[in-house]
Amino acid sequence: MLRQQLIDHYGEGCRLRAFKPAPGFGAHLYVVDIMRRTRPLRVLGCIDRKGMLIEQSAMDRLRPDRLAFGYERLMMVAFALVPEPRSALLLGLGGGAMCRHLAAYLPGCELTVVERDPIVRALARRFFHIRRPVVMADAEHAVAGARAQFDVILVDCYDSRGATAAGMRFWRACLRALKPNGCLAANWADFAGATTAEGEAARLSLLAERSFFVSEPIREPNVVQYVPTLKGFRRTQLSTRLRQFAAAHGLPREDRDILKRCRLISRYEDAEDDVD
Repeated sequence: MLRQQLIDHYGEGCRLRAFKPAPGFGAHLYVVDIMRRTRPLRVLGCIDRKGMLIEQSAMDRLRPDRLAFGYERLMMVAFALVPEPRSALLLGLGGGAMCRHLAAYLPGCELTVVERDPIVRALARRFFHIRRPVVMADAEHAVAGARAQFDVILVDCYDSRGATAAGMRFWRACLRALKPNGCLAANWADFAGATTAEGEAARLSLLAERSFFVSEPIREPNVVQYVPTLKGFRRTQLSTRLRQFAAAHGLPREDRDILKRCRLISRYEDAEDDVD
């Protein structure tokens, strides 16, 4: 029945590559090849216990280094808020989209990738071109002992029930793990539930000297929270810094233009004004 649900959702032209129960993830994980608009995508997703289908990650099969989802491009903006991003901690592997993108456009940035579910890692290795080492650990354990170690920290830790890395202790550890003039970015996904996302975003905001949010103008968007520690940074500099960073690293146009029409938010779900 679950396999048929996938076919019904994606259409008869899809090709199911993998379908595995993942008890730690709280769902069945799947990998499926589809056409979306004009692009051939490989999608990593899950079907939870309630039968909800949730896409976790995607890869353009013709351009594996391309970011397929808009929120991933928003997460990439964090690197533009750091003078020289030489080290990054990626909490949550998924289908490895950010790993492939950073390898292509910031090859000099040293990556530490953390994932807790062995089935996610196995699928990423088999179907999503992930060959690099992956630290198998909970996000909380990965940052517990780190001190001023990373220029950028991306928090994108989810299973079928929502965010898996949370709490004041975790956010304190993340902020301690940032180098001076670094940036933390957290992805808040709609399926996790507004109460969970709002609560965790508020906890991080309380601990941070400053934070803000950006959301795409789409139905049920992900919201990305930024915590930059760069001295003198103002939110009005966001678009300029991204343009300069994109030009310096040859980022694709869809990365350069991601802030257009996005919403700048002071608090989670509080639309304020356009970024551009």
